[in-house]
Formats: sequence, C-alpha cells, structure tokens
Amino acid sequence: MRGFLRWYSQNLKKHQFAMNMVTTGTVFFLGDILSQQVIEKKGKDHELERTVRSISVGSFYIAPFITYLYNFADKVFGTSQTIPNSLKKTGFICLFSPAVSGGYVIINNFLQGKSTSYTIDQLKNDLPTIVLVQWKIWIPSHFILLTVVPLRHRMFLSNFVGVLWTCYLTHASNTGTSHAGTSNTGSSNIGTSNTGTSDSG
Repeated sequence: MRGFLRWYSQNLKKHQFAMNMVTTGTVFFLGDILSQQVIEKKGKDHELERTVRSISVGSFYIAPFITYLYNFADKVFGTSQTIPNSLKKTGFICLFSPAVSGGYVIINNFLQGKSTSYTIDQLKNDLPTIVLVQWKIWIPSHFILLTVVPLRHRMFLSNFVGVLWTCYLTHASNTGTSHAGTSNTGSSNIGTSNTGTSDSG
C-alpha cells in the first residue's frame, strides 16, 4: 500500500489532472456498478452504455472541475488547515455543487440524445434534491479533507467518499425523482417515482 501511495503521489505531482481523471473515472465506474446492481438490482440487464457514460462524464468533466476548484480555493484562501480557514473553503467549494451535479445531468442527458425540454424539466424537479444530498455528504467530508489532508492527497481520498456519492448521483440522474412518466422527447407529462428520493446523506 505504501508503495502504491508513493507511486500515486509522485505521478500526481507531475500529472495532477490526468491522475485525477483516471481515479475519478474509476470512482464513477464503481458508483454506477453499485447503483445498477445494488440499488436498482438490474443483474444481467446491466446497462453497460450507462456505465461508460458515467465514466466519461466523471473523467472529462467532474475531475477537471473539482481539481481546478480545489487549487483555486487554496490560492484564494491559502493552504492553512486551521478550522476557520477550512470552514471558508468548504463553504466556497460547496457553492459550486449545483454546477457539479447539474453539469453531470446535462451532459448525461446530451449523451443519451434527450431533448432540451426534458433536461430542463429534470433540472427543475430533480436537481434540488440531488444538491441537498450532495451537501449532506460533501460538507462534512470537505471539512475533514481540508482540515487534515494535504492538497496532493485530497482528490485520492475524496474518491472513497465519491463512490457513495456517485452511486446516488448516477441513480438519481438516470432514474429521476419525478421522471418515471417522462419520455426522452421532453414530454410535459411528468410522473412521480420513488426511485430517486432516497436520502443517501
């Protein structure tokens, strides 16, 4: 384990964005597997295309966004790991939660070929619940990471929490809290479903 962490740290210094894209892609792979197999119990009906989409959005959107956000927060607030400073950075980072989750929903729907009206409906109906769960999971997690974990290890360790979060995110964004009766063409006949309302936080 020490050897792996040493290798990871060395490569993270040289290739921060690339390494975080790989690890975040892995987290989204595991999260979607858990979502489909444990929550949705799809078994042999597992949607491989959905898993590939999750990996792609996690690697090419979430990872660069979060890496830049962590770096920017350290530049603005400094690298001090005191409790007051960590609280400021936690609040700052969590302000961008709607952009992180909303961006995932938008890109995920775009890759499925869903209409703009469908995506807007989903953002209106599902995003508030998704962001609320995101805050419940990530506000305490970010505070701990920012207080005790060095910058170079934050993304790696946050990915452990990320498996739980992505399991919920991929489930909610693909099943929706209120889209069971909505077609891909953006029909306004939005039904209500229990599938995306679980309070994971």
